[in-house]
Amino acid sequence: MKRVCAGLAKYTIGILAVSFVIAFFAHVQGQEPASPVTASPQPARPAAETVGAKADDTIAAPVKPKPDPFDTYVFPTHRERFDRYVKDTVGPFRLARTAAAAGLDQWHDSPEEWGQGMKGYGKRFASSFGRSAIQQTVTYGLDEALSVDSGFHRSGREGFGPRLKHAFLETITSRTKSGNRILSAPKLAGVYTGAIVATETWYPERYSYKDGLRMGTGTLLTNFGINIVREFFINW
Repeated sequence: MKRVCAGLAKYTIGILAVSFVIAFFAHVQGQEPASPVTASPQPARPAAETVGAKADDTIAAPVKPKPDPFDTYVFPTHRERFDRYVKDTVGPFRLARTAAAAGLDQWHDSPEEWGQGMKGYGKRFASSFGRSAIQQTVTYGLDEALSVDSGFHRSGREGFGPRLKHAFLETITSRTKSGNRILSAPKLAGVYTGAIVATETWYPERYSYKDGLRMGTGTLLTNFGINIVREFFINW
C-alpha cells in the first residue's frame, strides 16, 4: 500500500511540475506583442456585381440569437488571468483564509502529531499555504493549457434561486472563450492535487491519499460557501 501511495505522490507532484511549466510559458507567450497584419489590396468589383453581392449577403446572413441580458461575461486577458493567479496565491484574502484554516486545525488539534503552541500553528499555516499554492498553480496551468477561465465572476441576475445556482456553477465549472460553461478540469484537478500531495508528503505517516480526497471535497464545499458570499455580499 505504501508503494502505491508513494507512486501516487510522485504522480501528483509531476502534475504540479508540468502545470507550473505550462503556466510559465503561457504567461510569457501572453506578453509577446502580436505582429501587425497588413491586409492585401482587393481588386475593385463592378457596380452591378457589388449590388448583387450585397443582396445575396443580405439574404444569406444568419440570424444571431439574442444575447442574455444578465450574462455580462468577458473572457479575461493573459495578464488578467496571471494577476488573478498571483492574488489567489499570495494575496491578502488568501493569507487571511490560510490563517483561519490553520486556526481551525489548531483548535481541532489536527494533525495531533504537530502539537500546540506557535510551533504547531506554524506547521499548520505552512501546510495550508502549501496546499493552496499547489492548488492555484495546477488550476492556472491547466487554464492556460486548455484556454479556459476558472475565475469567479459575479452574475448580474436577480432573485435568490438564480444567484445561488450561479454561485454553485462557479464552483465546479469553467468558461470557454465563447463564454460557454464546461465542467472544470482545472478546478477539480487543482483542489484534489493540492490535498493529495499534502497528505502523501508532509503530513504524518498515518495519512493517505484517501484523506487527501476527503480534504479536497471539503475544500470544494468551502469554495461554494465563499462563492455565495461573493455573489450576495462582498466580491473581491
